[in-house]
Amino acid sequence: MRFADIDMLGHVNNANFISYIEQARIAFFNHHIPTYDWTKAGIILARTEIDYIKPIHLKDSIEIQVTCSRVGTTSFDLSYKMYLKNQAKLCAQATTVMVCYDYQKKVKTLIPEHFKSFINLNA
Repeated sequence: MRFADIDMLGHVNNANFISYIEQARIAFFNHHIPTYDWTKAGIILARTEIDYIKPIHLKDSIEIQVTCSRVGTTSFDLSYKMYLKNQAKLCAQATTVMVCYDYQKKVKTLIPEHFKSFINLNA
């Protein structure tokens, strides 16, 4: 945790959870498709939903598990579970809706075949 993430009540401010799940999502994609060129066709974040369960404090370490929980035609959901590291205590859970998008044509697209190979493993 960064000191700047902490609010007046001594725990991580709710807005910072979005940054944490974003970092987990980037790691998830980098693990599964490390050489993908995101500037042509990629994904856009359409929705984020977070359930806050337990506060996170400055000296806490967290671990975030990311899985694909739904696969549609042009979009898929990623689910996140945020735990206190080494304690297995759930702090938050979240879901994001990811829409496949062609940045050159500026339209949503079907989920690319090479995405299906890793998102279906997690769905």
